[in-house]
Amino acid sequence: MTGLLDGLVAAVLAILWNLWIASRIRRTIPGAEGQFLTKVYFWALGFRYVGAIFLNAYAGDSVFADTFWGDSSTYDYGGYLLALGWSGETFVVPHAMRAVSGYGFQYFVGAIYYIFGRNQLLVQFLNGTIGGLSIIIIYSIARHLYDSKAARWAALFMAFFPQMIFWSCAMYKDPSILFCIALCMFAVLKLRERFTFAHVALFISTSLALMSLRFYIFYMVAFATLGTFLFAQRRGLFGSLLAQIALVAVFIGALTFGVRTETIEEQTAYFDLGKLQNARMGQTMLGKSAFGGEINVSTPTGALSALPIGLAYLLFAPFPWAISGLRQLLTLPETLAWYALMPSLWRGLRFTLRERFRAALPILVFATTLTVAYAIFQSNVGTAYRQRTQITMFFFILMGVGIEERRRGRDRLRVSGPGPVPAWQR
Repeated sequence: MTGLLDGLVAAVLAILWNLWIASRIRRTIPGAEGQFLTKVYFWALGFRYVGAIFLNAYAGDSVFADTFWGDSSTYDYGGYLLALGWSGETFVVPHAMRAVSGYGFQYFVGAIYYIFGRNQLLVQFLNGTIGGLSIIIIYSIARHLYDSKAARWAALFMAFFPQMIFWSCAMYKDPSILFCIALCMFAVLKLRERFTFAHVALFISTSLALMSLRFYIFYMVAFATLGTFLFAQRRGLFGSLLAQIALVAVFIGALTFGVRTETIEEQTAYFDLGKLQNARMGQTMLGKSAFGGEINVSTPTGALSALPIGLAYLLFAPFPWAISGLRQLLTLPETLAWYALMPSLWRGLRFTLRERFRAALPILVFATTLTVAYAIFQSNVGTAYRQRTQITMFFFILMGVGIEERRRGRDRLRVSGPGPVPAWQR
């Protein structure tokens, strides 16, 4: 639990940086849309900060910590050791800091602790702010691809869906992952219109940050971006090809300069189906909510056989009729709301494939690739529910589009009136 003085430091710093962010929102997005986003941003922060204070106050209770604090203890301890090391102390480097992925957030925590001392609440408030900034990015993507009405729905879903709130309350790396994914996609959308150094730098920096947070998402972002960049361009074929070559060259150069060859080799080894099966079995044996333990994904045929059940659990679990334990029970209202939004998701996807396919191709490819990968890899309800958030934020955009499509359909019907009665109804 964070002490009173450190809590005050965290509160003062949070007020300062959020007032600055709010001023930037209003300056960048003027008028009614800026007012709407500012209001949503502060309400979203309110929910996340209240949750952060609550989790921080009870983190010392072992039962509560096991249920809700989770990985926060690992990042807190690892960051604290890093800060000690940078201050001249000696310590044994934890295994997590030597892993091929996930170490980035520990260095983030360590940097904060090195400057401000061991202040858990400050990290939690920063996580809440990162979650709030993701709302702005998703809104911008939705508005860029569709319109402000669909973008408003996407922002509201990002701000107030319980899973988005919860993962931004503690010391989890999930908000940073979502933020980096969203920024990568935003940069790609901007690059398709105009090839600028600023957006290239944004894409490269957030991509490399993803490698330190969850490496396989980095490869999927790279595949979705570089594999579809040419087809998402509005300029001529020759100009598109030059832009593609330039982006690939800069990307490879940054990857070679910023990441050790040994790290890349270790990471790519995890795409072997045999290792994937071992990791899947580890989830099955250790998890209390395991599923599909009898499926073997070490062969292409086995991986394909895991897809149907994997997709069902990834997209719809925890099922209301199979809830066990407090954590799953708490997700019930959100799960029912999620089910109710499925028709809107379908309408939004159908509209996008028909009207916005070329523009939205990188996002569609990324969401599809990650969905299929998780469907094959995951064998635990809790983990699937957590990692679904990385796809959910793009589903929110499609849901917003679907809601607006339904409203427009009703408006057209109201204006034109009912059509002729079919013969079979006479």
